[in-house]
Order: sequence, then C-alpha cells, then structure tokens
Amino acid sequence: MKDAIGYVRVSSEEQADSGLGLEAQRQRIAAYCTMKGLHLAEVFEDPGVSAGKPLATRPAGSKLLAAARKGKVVVVVAKLDRLFRSVADAANVIDDFDKRGIQLVAIAENFDMTSPYGRAMAQMASVFAELERAMIRERTRSAMSVKRARGERISGYAPFGWDFGPGGRLVENAREQKIIDRMKRLQAEGLSFRGIAVRLDGEGIRPKRGKRWIHTTVKTILARNAA
Repeated sequence: MKDAIGYVRVSSEEQADSGLGLEAQRQRIAAYCTMKGLHLAEVFEDPGVSAGKPLATRPAGSKLLAAARKGKVVVVVAKLDRLFRSVADAANVIDDFDKRGIQLVAIAENFDMTSPYGRAMAQMASVFAELERAMIRERTRSAMSVKRARGERISGYAPFGWDFGPGGRLVENAREQKIIDRMKRLQAEGLSFRGIAVRLDGEGIRPKRGKRWIHTTVKTILARNAA
C-alpha cells in the first residue's frame, strides 16, 4: 500500500466556514485515500494561514515539503488553492515534485499531476486563483477608498489626527492635527523620518498608541497628510 500525506489550510477569514474547515478537508482527504487504497500517514495543518504565503514559508507547509521529499509519496489536498494561489509557487513546487517522483492530487479539481495534462491544468488553475486574489484585493481597495472619501469608518482604529464621531464618521482631533503640523515643519527643516521620531520623543510628544514614535509611523502619517 502506497503512503499518502495530506495538507489542510484555512485563512483567518475562512475559519468560520464549515465547508472550508480543517475537519471537512481532513474528511475528504481520508475518504479519497480509502477509495484509492492509499495509507494516509499524516495530515499537515495550517490554520489561519493565507494562501498568499508561499508553501515553503508556512509552518506546516514547510513540514509537508520535507516529508514529501523523504520518499515517493502521494500528496493529497481537498482543493488546489489550499496549497497555492501564486502561479510561481505552484510551478516551482509542481516541477520539484515531478523531478522527485512525488504525486500530487487535488480532489476538488480532479487533478492528478502524475501526467503532463494534469500538471498543465493545475498550473492553469493557479493562474486563475492568483487572478481572483488580485481582483479581490482591487475591489477591497476601491471600497476602502470610497469609505475613506466619505469619512466613514474603515478599521478599528482612527488614523492619527482623527477620532471616530457619531455614526463612525471621522472628526478631527485638534491635538493630533497640531502634531501633524509639527511633523511637517520638521520635515521642511530637512529632518528624516527617524529624526522626526527622535525629536517628537525628546519633546515629550506621544503617539496615539504606544510609548515612543517609530519612523515608519511618522512616514505613514506624513504620506497620508501630504498636501
């Protein structure tokens, strides 16, 4: 009986969706292995991990790759996007598996990457998965831009210089607006973002959150309030 190893993953947003949950994925993988007469040796789990991260950089993903490379096994996933949404990552891993004689099966897509056709179909699916991810990011940015233009609440924290007023709309924070003006003057004097942070700390001016200024925070505030 040939050994198989499984991989399951959900992002933070998907954790509440039972159809995409870790247990549902595990059950599909186990059922497939039983049907195909495979011995399911281990299932690697990455809860709360985005598909945008390359497989090798995920906690369980890296262990999966190490286990797969120890011998000729079948890697089984419930759906291809549990492994990849990056075309480059998919192409690299699939090519590596192919060279090592590692079989890869994606149950939902019915892809068996032991054939050239299966590998090509998997790579095409990764192209569309990456496109979908890019479109979601673009729609999210557009929606946030509209909300920002309306002065509506878009996160749990008001940006520096502002507070949340009635209905979640942004209203100016007079104290913080003066600090932004101070930042602009220091920048005009030629101070770097780090230099501005040091100066504000030295003057006893505190950020909205935290005890000390960070140069990246200064940079973000000045970029947001550039005029």
